[in-house]
Amino acid sequence: MTLFPADGSPGPVSTLLQWALYISHSDQGVVTMAGTSLTARTILFDAAAELDKNGYVFIRVAGSSRLFDLVAWNKEKTLFIAVRRTCSGGISRFARDVSLLASLVKERTLPGIVQIWVFASKEWQRYQILPGGALLIRGGFL
Repeated sequence: MTLFPADGSPGPVSTLLQWALYISHSDQGVVTMAGTSLTARTILFDAAAELDKNGYVFIRVAGSSRLFDLVAWNKEKTLFIAVRRTCSGGISRFARDVSLLASLVKERTLPGIVQIWVFASKEWQRYQILPGGALLIRGGFL
């Protein structure tokens, strides 16, 4: 897969990169990952490993004003993932983030599925963002 096909048309990867850049630099509000501390980077690497293990190709979105930390895709779907970590409180600690992401879903701004992954109590809790909020993903990998 190439970033830019020979005919000059935007390829699937370049289109995802453009969306990631647009979203990370838009004026939708600022939602940030908890810095670039060693713990924050470790959580991102763990999330990336989960995606890789489940057959996704991904890119990491950088910058302090990003809405998403990872954009991932396979042959069937595209995921826009915000990665968060907490020692207590679960998804309720990120109500502002969920609200902002839900508004993007409601407006159909993104060409894929929006998720927030929360690392709490040494395990992942994955949520799909819907127009009305977040729904816990149970069972297999979505």
